Amino acid sequence: MNVVDLTKKLIAIHSTLGKTTEIEDFVAEELSDCVRTELVEVKGKGRCVVAKSIINDAKPVILLNGHLDTVEVCKGWTKEPFKPTVEGDRLFGLGSVDMKGGVAIAIMVFKEAVEMGLNVIFVGTIDEEGDSAGGFAVKEELEKLAVKPDICLITEPTNDKIMMGCCGRYIIDVKVNGLSAHGAVPQKGVNAIVEAGRFVSQLDKLPLLDHEILGAGSVCPLDISGGTSTLSVPEECRIKIDRHVVPGETPESVMGDMRKLADSIGSQATFGIMPNKERPTPFLEPYITTRSDMLAQKFVDVVGGEITYGKSVGDYNVFSTIAPTIVHGPVGDNWHSADEWVSISSIERCLENYRKFFLSF
Repeated sequence: MNVVDLTKKLIAIHSTLGKTTEIEDFVAEELSDCVRTELVEVKGKGRCVVAKSIINDAKPVILLNGHLDTVEVCKGWTKEPFKPTVEGDRLFGLGSVDMKGGVAIAIMVFKEAVEMGLNVIFVGTIDEEGDSAGGFAVKEELEKLAVKPDICLITEPTNDKIMMGCCGRYIIDVKVNGLSAHGAVPQKGVNAIVEAGRFVSQLDKLPLLDHEILGAGSVCPLDISGGTSTLSVPEECRIKIDRHVVPGETPESVMGDMRKLADSIGSQATFGIMPNKERPTPFLEPYITTRSDMLAQKFVDVVGGEITYGKSVGDYNVFSTIAPTIVHGPVGDNWHSADEWVSISSIERCLENYRKFFLSF
C-alpha cells in the first residue's frame, strides 16, 4: 500500500474529536507488523498509539508524531467528508490535510526507519483538536520510561515548508459581577452583561508583545454567557478568552494586562480574571527551534526549502518541551472548514523528504 492509498483509508475512518477508537485500532494494527505497539490511555479522551524501535545507542532517537483526531463536520461540504474524492491533484475528505496525509507519511517513514535499524518512535496522539491531552500523556509516559528523543518531527501541514517554532496559548476566564435590581429600573443595578460587553469591546487595546521572529500574538473572545430567567438586572456574566502569546509573555503578564484593562473602563462591576478551569492540561508555551541544534540543522540541510513559524498551536508545543521540534507536512487547504483537501503530489514529496533525512544516517 502506498502513502496515498493509506491516506484514503485514514480519511474513510470517522475520527472526530472524542470518537477515535476505530482509528486508534487501525493505526496500531498497521504498525504491529514491524514492532509491538502500545496504547496509552488518556483518561476520558481515548488512547494514543505508541510504537518504539530503539536498538542502537550510537544513533540519535527520532520521534515522529501525527494526531489521529479531526474536527467535527461543519456546514457547507459539497463532497462526502468521509469518502476520499480525487479531483486532479487534490484529495478531498475530512482531515485529509489536517492531518491524515501527514499521519500516513509518518507511518510509512516509521516502518522504513525500523528496517534501516534506526532509533525511532511513532506517536499517534488524540485530543490535539481539543486540549492536547494525548500529547501530555505521551510526554509523561516517555519520561517514566526514561526515553528522551533527540529530535521530534511532526507531519502537520506546512505547505511543504519547514516550521521551526510557533506561538503559545493561554485560555482565560473573566467573571463579571454586577448588582441585581428590578429590570424595570435597571439604573438601580449594575448589568453584568453590559459591563462584559464594554470589556470585550476594549480587548483590541491590550498590549501585544511583538517578537522578532514570531511577530505578535492575538486575543480572541471565544464565549460569553450570563443572564437571568426573571425580570432582573443580570448580576453575573462569564467570558472565555483565547490569548496566543510569544516568548516574553507569561500567564502573569497576560492576566495582569487584562486586569489593567478592566480597571481602565471605569466599571461599577467587579472583574475576576483567572486561568480557564475547564482545561485539563497546562498552557501551551511558545517555542523556537534554532539551527544551533545539530539534528535540526541536518534536517534543514537535507530537506531544504523555506523556513516558517506558526501563529497557532498544536501538539508540537508539547513535544518541543522534550526535544528540538520541527514541523514539515504537505500542501492543502480548508482545514477546519468545508471541502478540506490535500495535494497528492505534496504528500509524495514530503514522504521523500523524510526518507532523505532518515537515509542520511
